[in-house]
Amino acid sequence: MTGATTATAIASLAVAAISAGVSTVGSIQQSKAQSAQAKYQAAVARNNQIIAQQNADDALKRGDIEEQKQRQKVQLILGQQRTGFAAQGADLTSGSVLDILGDTAATGELDKLTIRNNAAREARQFLLQGANFQADAELYQMQAKQAKTAGYFDATTSFLGGASKVGSSYIDFHDKGFI
Repeated sequence: MTGATTATAIASLAVAAISAGVSTVGSIQQSKAQSAQAKYQAAVARNNQIIAQQNADDALKRGDIEEQKQRQKVQLILGQQRTGFAAQGADLTSGSVLDILGDTAATGELDKLTIRNNAAREARQFLLQGANFQADAELYQMQAKQAKTAGYFDATTSFLGGASKVGSSYIDFHDKGFI
């Protein structure tokens, strides 16, 4: 065999070896990129969970403020009613006047409870949203680990496949007398 044939055989083996190496490194780099992306998504989901918790806290605080405003409004109305009835000389401790004052107080209490319930319901929605974000974060973390593991398996497979190809080609070239 000629020197050119031997050089071609060696070059072919070198290219196969380099290809196996590049494929191996590519698999590792791809898995690192997928893992990094999943970790980023997990961090975003965790941040969204924090924001959802802050929104829930805010909804409850706003509910408390609205409840206090409603309480003050009812007290003002009751005061105006008492003043009006007293100016007319009505007995504030019995009869229809007492019923009217009681109805006003009861309606005000119902309004306060409605405000509190609405705020709690809004907060609950934010808490559920936060729980979903937490679940997303955990899923992304698992994806990050899986991507890394799969990448190393792919890299190992690429390396072994390439090494097998190089070995097979070497044996073939050797048997034909090129090397």
